[in-house]
Amino acid sequence: MTDLEKSEIIAACEKNAVPYDEIDFSEIPEITDFSGFVPLALHSECFKPLKEAITIRLDKALTLHLRSKGRGWQTIVNDFLVNAYRQGQI
Repeated sequence: MTDLEKSEIIAACEKNAVPYDEIDFSEIPEITDFSGFVPLALHSECFKPLKEAITIRLDKALTLHLRSKGRGWQTIVNDFLVNAYRQGQI
C-alpha cells in the first residue's frame, strides 16, 4: 500500500468520523478498578511493539548457543526477557 493510498483511507475515515462531542458515553461503565491493567506495550499479541536496537555484552558460549538456533534467535531472546518481565522475575 502506497503512502497516497494510506492518506486517502485516513482522509475517508476522518470525513466519516463522528465528532467527539457527539459520542454517547452514557451506556459505557466507568472503569474504577485498574488492578488488572497491563500496559499496551506488553500486549504483543495485539500489535507489533516498537523495538530498539541496543548493544549488550554476553558470554561467548551463550551467543554461540543462541546463534546455533538459527534465524530468529534474537526474537527468542526478546520473548524470553519479555516473559520474565511480565512474571516479575526481572
